[in-house]
Amino acid sequence: MKQKLTLLMGLVLYCSIVEAQNLKFGKPTDEELSMTVYEQDKDASAVVLCQLTDVGYTMDFHNYFVDYYVKTRIKVLKEEGRDYANVNIIYIDNMSQQFAQENLEEFKAVAYNVEDGKVKKTKIGLDQVHKERIDDTYMRAKAAIPQVKVGTVIEYEYKLHSNVFYHIYDWEPQGNIPVAFANYRLEIPTVFIYNVETAGIQQLQSSVTQGAINYKVANDAMARQYKRYTNVYNCTARNLQALKKDDYVWNVNDYATKVTAELQSIHLSVDDHRDMRKTWEQVDNTLFEHSDFGARLYKHSKYREELLSSGIDKIADLKEKVAATFSFLRQRIAWNGEYDLLTKSSSDIVKKGSGSNADLNMMLINMLGDVGVKACPVLMSTRRHGRIPKTYPTLNKMNTFIVGIPDGTSWIYLDASSADGYLNVLPANLYVEQARIIEKGTPGQWVNLQKIGEAKSVHNIKATLTADGLMKGEQSTIYSGNAAANERKAFRTASDSTSFIAAKAQQTGISISQCKIEGHRSFLPSVTEVINFTKQGDVTDDHIYINPFTELPITSNPFTEKERLLPVEFPCRNTFNAYVQLTLPEGWQLEEMPKSVNVSTPDKSASGRINYGITDDKTITINFQFRLGNVYYDHQQYDMLCQLFDLFASRGKDMLVIKKK
Repeated sequence: MKQKLTLLMGLVLYCSIVEAQNLKFGKPTDEELSMTVYEQDKDASAVVLCQLTDVGYTMDFHNYFVDYYVKTRIKVLKEEGRDYANVNIIYIDNMSQQFAQENLEEFKAVAYNVEDGKVKKTKIGLDQVHKERIDDTYMRAKAAIPQVKVGTVIEYEYKLHSNVFYHIYDWEPQGNIPVAFANYRLEIPTVFIYNVETAGIQQLQSSVTQGAINYKVANDAMARQYKRYTNVYNCTARNLQALKKDDYVWNVNDYATKVTAELQSIHLSVDDHRDMRKTWEQVDNTLFEHSDFGARLYKHSKYREELLSSGIDKIADLKEKVAATFSFLRQRIAWNGEYDLLTKSSSDIVKKGSGSNADLNMMLINMLGDVGVKACPVLMSTRRHGRIPKTYPTLNKMNTFIVGIPDGTSWIYLDASSADGYLNVLPANLYVEQARIIEKGTPGQWVNLQKIGEAKSVHNIKATLTADGLMKGEQSTIYSGNAAANERKAFRTASDSTSFIAAKAQQTGISISQCKIEGHRSFLPSVTEVINFTKQGDVTDDHIYINPFTELPITSNPFTEKERLLPVEFPCRNTFNAYVQLTLPEGWQLEEMPKSVNVSTPDKSASGRINYGITDDKTITINFQFRLGNVYYDHQQYDMLCQLFDLFASRGKDMLVIKKK
């Protein structure tokens, strides 16, 4: 996924990398103008034909600046591709820091259309760029290129001048549409020590050579030019695939092809060495010192007196005490549906009766402290928000936190915004691979929350089959972990219990005459359910055909593509067990039953089996087990995963064949 660029003393000739590519802006080729479809992705609404990005340092006496030159050519292939005529450039314009300023110095764009056999150009310049403030630090420059329609070739280029010499933007050529060609040239003076890395599913052609830039020294009467040596990084991408939304990838940008450059140190002279690297401990301290985080962390809650008078602090069992405190909070404060890292005043939250998950989790930490339970924030970037960079510490990527409670040698994890979960049962969006437990005065520690999450269900079905092909019986189920959370959510969001039962019957293909469910409204580790059901088989004069399953983990195979670029990411681990006991009617016998199957992946992380048996010639027993032991499977495991899902989706439709004696 990631690769560090190494210095190559032999120059890789630039012309050999970009040969046969139209790099000349201002004159699209006839092929580009006449293109109607991009052969590598015929469904693409548009394609980036060429993108050239040149980033380099300049010097004004002893001041360093960074200049970004970007040129982009796009072909619009479908109506929705016209959106790429709207150009957005985000840049730094800090309202309070003089040395954190960037300026869009140049911009021009052209739309090329072929009309009556001639190329018509529509141009705009810098004066037609609209600028708007995003926040105290960032601005957005917006330009709408006119006269863009299906068939238009768009070209735009701009220069961004920056005095933020210690920061270089990531180069991210891959996006929602395919990219035929992209090149990135980054030139950095050797006085700046950067960690430059490439990342992504599709690899880049990369090289590093040596160069130099010239500069002048203040008060030099002879106006002499001096030389500063540089490292020149050159990266080329060809035929980058579009990163499209995928039901089994939380954030596709985690796998986008990119180049990152993070400043490690500055060596201006032998005696002037500055270490610019941050540590995670420094990131932790930044939060501890923040008025909307650390200042609220060790306060008493607004409910302290109520908590103590309720007797929760007297509960001896830690898990019971935590559960009682959580339930106390959830009865008073609702989640507003938002994730955040910083928190608001607890007085405001109590007054509104709702808050973000950060607000609720901070209140829970305070409340747990009131009843004598130690609790810590567990920082993370949610799965939808994207992964935390592993190569450099940063607070920018963090977007929320949950609650961690030490329990001997292990931890209890809890999210106060989760209405349906339990201890160590989180929403799937929070099952991140990398979360950080922080506590003031103690080194932070990293934890993998994907190891705690699992959906478990155990189904016991005892039924009889009548001569008219009706399977009738009772199914008792225990849902735990995320399976219990899913059942609670389904019940909570249904309009009433009748609708809940009707939806379950429709989903499973059975008729439910009675349903008893417990734990669906409580903060408990499991949900139990007992249903009385019937299921109709197909009947002829002397045969009955019946599928004996009432609930299955896989009903269809979602992985239908022959090849897959991205990995597969599941919500959480999954374990499903079903035990079926079906008694045949008098005067009938089993003629045919499916073959048993027992398969697993080579690494044993996913497995399943269906074992059929019969006793006394009248009772059929079936043991169905399926286990998904990992959350993440890379694209190289896709074929194996596809076969496994396809097998169990089809075997779940198997029929028992019963014949009259």
